[in-house]
Amino acid sequence: MSYGMFTAEGNELVERITQAGIKLAQTDGERAGWAFAHRKLHQLARAEGYGEATDTMVREIVYGDIVKKEPVEFYI
Repeated sequence: MSYGMFTAEGNELVERITQAGIKLAQTDGERAGWAFAHRKLHQLARAEGYGEATDTMVREIVYGDIVKKEPVEFYI
């Protein structure tokens, strides 16, 4: 799946973050899953070559994959 990252490696890393966020959302709620993914995207963006991890498009795709039922604040 493409998350809007500039490389296949970037998309793979964001996929891992997303899957972990989905798993957390199933046990601790969507808010916790999104908060986790949001933090991890910011960490990834600080790594050389992955600055786009916090671009709005990337975050919106990840958010949409994690948040399905309950409204959760996007900007945290």
